Amino acid sequence: MELGIFLLILGLIIAGAGAAASMYADPDASFWIGGILNVEEARMVDAGGIGAMVIGGGLAIGGIVRMIVKR
Repeated sequence: MELGIFLLILGLIIAGAGAAASMYADPDASFWIGGILNVEEARMVDAGGIGAMVIGGGLAIGGIVRMIVKR
């Protein structure tokens, strides 16, 4: 049960960080022109954020399944 809760919380934290990175580095936003990231770097951060959301979501779902199975 404790491992399931740990996986759930860790997955939600990773997914939240990925969502924040993906929203922060939106390559289509107009404020990136002349900003700190160019378009290629913004796309890389956006893709990394999406990947982190997928991995975090998988960990969270795995934690929920682990808690149900151990019950």
